[in-house]
Amino acid sequence: MKKDLADWRKTAIFTSDESSAVIAKGGVSMRRVRTTMKIPAYFHITANGADARRFITCEAEYFAVFNLMGVCAANCPGVIVVSFSIEDSHPHILLWGTEADCAAFKELFERLYRHYVAATRKNGADLYLHCELYPIGDDEDYLRNVAVYTVIQPTKDGKPVMHYDYRWGTGSLYFRNQYYTPVWFFDQDGNIRQPERFGDQDSLTKRALLHSRMFTVPDNWLVCNGFILPSNYIDVARFERIYQTHNRYRVFLSSPKKREEEMLRRMAEYRGVMMEDLEARKICGDTCKQLFGTRDPRRLDTTQRITLAQQLRRQYRLTFRQLATLVRLPEVEIRTFVRH
Repeated sequence: MKKDLADWRKTAIFTSDESSAVIAKGGVSMRRVRTTMKIPAYFHITANGADARRFITCEAEYFAVFNLMGVCAANCPGVIVVSFSIEDSHPHILLWGTEADCAAFKELFERLYRHYVAATRKNGADLYLHCELYPIGDDEDYLRNVAVYTVIQPTKDGKPVMHYDYRWGTGSLYFRNQYYTPVWFFDQDGNIRQPERFGDQDSLTKRALLHSRMFTVPDNWLVCNGFILPSNYIDVARFERIYQTHNRYRVFLSSPKKREEEMLRRMAEYRGVMMEDLEARKICGDTCKQLFGTRDPRRLDTTQRITLAQQLRRQYRLTFRQLATLVRLPEVEIRTFVRH
C-alpha cells in the first residue's frame, strides 16, 4: 500500500495552470489527460452508499476522513474545495477545477482512505470504495441543488442535527455573521478552544492529524480539537456566490423533493442507468413499508434487505444494479442471494 501511494505521488505532477494534473507513465494515460476538459468547472464527487456501507464505523474514522479532505486539498493545488459532508456510508464533495485536476483529487482521496483503512482495521483492506466524478454543467439551478445537497444531506438522512451544527461537513461556514463560533472549536465538554498552527504541533500530533508520512499540509494552517480546520482551504465566497443571497440559500435548503429527484435523475443519466430507477424508489418504499413497517431500507438489517430485494426482483424484475442501489447492499451480495 505504501509503495502504491509512493508510485501515485511520483506520477502525478501538479501545477497551477488550467491543466494542472499531468499523469505520466504508471498513472492515468496521457491520452486521457489530453482529452479531458481543460476549462475549470464544478464537479460533484460521491460514492455508492451500498458498496461503501462500512465507509465510517467509529468517531476516530470520522476525524480521519474529515482531515484527509484537507490533506487532499493541500496536495491538489489546481482544485478548489467548495463544500463537503461525510456520512457513515459515503462522502459528498463539490469541487471547482479542470476535469483532470478533480479526477486526480478523487483518486488521491480514494487512495489515502484505503491506506488508512488498511492500516487501522483488522479486515479493512478488503473494503471497496469507488467514488464517481459527476460534471455539473452550466445549469445554475442544478448547481444550487448539488451545492446544498453536499451540506444538507446528513439532516435529510434523518440525523438529529442541523447542517450548521454538523461537525463532519462544511455547513457551518456559509452565510454566517462575524459573531458565530465554528463548530470545530468546541471540545467534548462544550468548552471553546483556540486554534493552533499546524507547524507548532509535535511530530506525533501531526501524524495523528495527517494519517500519512508522505503528504502534509502547510505549517500556517490552523488545527483545533483534532480537526484540520476546513476554513484553511474551503472557498466560502465561491459557495455563497452560487446563491448570492441568504434568502435564496434558505429556499434551496428547504427545496422540495422534486429538486432532489432531478439531481438523482441527472446522476443516473450520467452513469447510464435506466431512468425507471426513480419510479423504482417509490416501489421500493411501498414494498418496504408493506413488509417491515418503514419506507426506509436503511433501517433494515442485512437479512431484511435481502428479503426486500428478493420481493422486488420477483414482483417487478428490477435489475441487480437497481436492487443494490435501492436496498443499500453491494451488487455482488444481491447476485449471490437473490434468484435470477
